[in-house]
Amino acid sequence: MSISIEYFNDACHNVNRRTGGNCMKIFKNLETGSVVEGLLMNEVPSGYRELKAGEVDAAQEKHLKIDEEKKMIYFNYPEKDVEINYEPVNILYEDTFLIVAFKPPFLLVHDDGNNQDTLQARINGYLQLNGNKYPAQAIHRIDYETSGLVLFCKHPFFQAYCDKNMEEHHIKKEYIALVQGHTNYKNKKIISNIARDRHNAKKMIIHPNGKESISIFNTIKNYKDCSLIQVTILTGRKHQIRVQCASLNHPILNDSLYGGKMTDDTGLLLQSHHIQFNDVDITCPQEKRFIRK
Repeated sequence: MSISIEYFNDACHNVNRRTGGNCMKIFKNLETGSVVEGLLMNEVPSGYRELKAGEVDAAQEKHLKIDEEKKMIYFNYPEKDVEINYEPVNILYEDTFLIVAFKPPFLLVHDDGNNQDTLQARINGYLQLNGNKYPAQAIHRIDYETSGLVLFCKHPFFQAYCDKNMEEHHIKKEYIALVQGHTNYKNKKIISNIARDRHNAKKMIIHPNGKESISIFNTIKNYKDCSLIQVTILTGRKHQIRVQCASLNHPILNDSLYGGKMTDDTGLLLQSHHIQFNDVDITCPQEKRFIRK
């Protein structure tokens, strides 16, 4: 696979800005063959290692080559065995490096060892049918019964950069949820320490020794016996929104694990609603299961 340096610079203007303009300098350091450095983020990403003194033919260890004369970047990563599924998948955004897909409820984001039909497997089926050389990797995940947007990296070159941005909370994620009762949240900041429940392996709890979890709550609309709320998460703990909603005595509908009332069989009424990352700015289409009168 190859792309032009001009296209790469255009697609990655935010990368260059965030790395102080060192993007191409790092490329040229790689081209010397002395060290395969961390791409974009100055650390060794997955699949790379530092070459030790005395190793011969360093070029064999490299997965990337710069052709300065032709102004091209060539990628050659080893193939990996991945799960492939050709079930339809709803793609909402796609460019050379990133893809955003809609996950329906009752579908895993990636393989847990027991299920071969996952969103990631469907994405990779789609990519294979469209001639993409490399499989995609989810940058984050949402619960099995949660629906909505999931961001994937289409190219192994960018995986470390995406993972770093997720770790440092540069990827903005907003959710919507239907919760029990009436709420009146206006930029309400919720800070909780969330930990695993030692008595229930499937559950998380608020505990003094837990990890700090921060969310911003806003009420969108109150209905007869429930509220539609919007939640921006500033951290990414397991079940963060579910635990915090329950702690406010407004559990999410259909969330029996945390005391939510079961209203139907359409799954947890929580949706990954909006993702913003560099030039990606996607809002999830409305789902019928969230409509109330």
